[in-house]
Amino acid sequence: MSLTTLRRVAQCGLTRNIVPSTSSGLACPIRHASTAEQIKKRLYDSSVLRLPMPTRDVETLNRRLQFRLNDRNIVGIVRLWTTAIENGVRPNAVSYDTMLKVIASYGLFDLTVKIFEDMLKMKVGDKQQGLNYVLESAAADPSLEAKAFKMFEEHGCSWNEITYQHILEALARRENVEMAVQVLSEMFEKGITPNVQSIQTVICLAAQMGMPQFAMEMAIKAERFPGVNTDQVRMAVLMSGAETMNANVVQKAWDYIRRTRCPPTEPLCVEILNTAARHGLPELARSVLEYLQESSQEIQEHHLAAVIGSYAVAGQIRDAYLALDLFKDHRVKFLPESVSGLVEVIDRSSETLDNAWDVLTQLPRPVNIEAVNTTIEAATNLSDMQRAIGIYKELPDLEVSPDAQTFDILLGGCLSISHAELGERLYQDMLSNQIRPTLQTYSRLILLALTQETYESAFSRLEEIKGRNMIPPQRVYEALVQRCVEEGDPRAELALEDMEICGYRVSTGLRDYLLKSQKKQDTANEAMAWVKSVSS
Repeated sequence: MSLTTLRRVAQCGLTRNIVPSTSSGLACPIRHASTAEQIKKRLYDSSVLRLPMPTRDVETLNRRLQFRLNDRNIVGIVRLWTTAIENGVRPNAVSYDTMLKVIASYGLFDLTVKIFEDMLKMKVGDKQQGLNYVLESAAADPSLEAKAFKMFEEHGCSWNEITYQHILEALARRENVEMAVQVLSEMFEKGITPNVQSIQTVICLAAQMGMPQFAMEMAIKAERFPGVNTDQVRMAVLMSGAETMNANVVQKAWDYIRRTRCPPTEPLCVEILNTAARHGLPELARSVLEYLQESSQEIQEHHLAAVIGSYAVAGQIRDAYLALDLFKDHRVKFLPESVSGLVEVIDRSSETLDNAWDVLTQLPRPVNIEAVNTTIEAATNLSDMQRAIGIYKELPDLEVSPDAQTFDILLGGCLSISHAELGERLYQDMLSNQIRPTLQTYSRLILLALTQETYESAFSRLEEIKGRNMIPPQRVYEALVQRCVEEGDPRAELALEDMEICGYRVSTGLRDYLLKSQKKQDTANEAMAWVKSVSS
């Protein structure tokens, strides 16, 4: 009922005393004041509001410590411990062990020592285990470790396998492989069998520090200790081997990982593929490619390039050529760099080029144009333009048509021998085959023109590039500027202005060249002035 309604009722004299009805079954009992303890008890017993009861016995303390230990709740643990002590709870061995375990894991040395000393005063708990917790809390700090070792002496405790475990973990933090191996050997000499964690620590440390062969040898020796060679340890060895391109380690570790179905990441697979390409291991490369497909990962250019490279380095040129079809199979865009490994193998000598050509002619028809382009590029790298043109003329027999990359490679070969006439003929062939010139085509035609005595065609090609809404590369502009400066051509300044419009900055090499040319010009001007003064 609103305040306005109440006022109206009062004005009309309709108000009456309201008394509790005794006839209704819903009559509420009279509530009397409760003591603080009664209120607190009702709150604790409420099914709606659950407040934690104070910790008044050691069993409750241990249960709550374990709960917070599982949650890694360091603040809650310290608060619970302090409150329980204030409430008169006397911790037992389990309480101290749980408390020391979590405090030590956070590297709280002073607090760990304090709790350990309190445990000794209470005459409960394991002194040896407590000292191990103190050592763990030193967190690889040499000064704190020295204090912990001194405490071992003061309490007359020797080192056990847990002590050595913490020592090895500290050495791993400091990345001291040599000392870690020495400590592990010392354990065997003293008749102390290292636990699983200690051996794993040394293996993973060696792997982390780029010693995959040593890590793998340790893992093999540790096979007599059950539980050491976990998937995590094997993966650490594999990652180390792939990072250092250790073929022996990578092959063995990869076989194990594939058997256990432990999923390696895509970046790790790339490193393994690079290892396969470096050492010529096509079976390893194909296995990694199969895994990428099985795990539904997108196949990319660098994956396939490594597969082709592995065949090439292994000397399996035919398989390398055939592997080029993988780009079409996986719908991956082919890049000229994709066959760099194959080109490096073919262009080693004329003999390797001849062998590659023989393999190429025996491939099923039609031959992949990328295989042909690769062979032509190898020939141009050897400056064997006669062989390159010969391969180009054999395209009809190979039942394949040239593409823009074919002509760009051939123009690059013409540029290497400054053969402008051949370059122009190839350009006309390109147009007659209705192949659209690329930016690289025009760039190489310009650079080729600049090698000739007359270089006017370079400027016309430059205008063609602009007419096709392409941006000329910086190297083309710089070559134009240098040639114009050499010839005293004023168009050098126009070329520099064009560079600026395109957003290019003058490179260090061009700047040094221009400064050197200016000094030469100044010297020439001074010499001419001196000659004129002497003559007069």
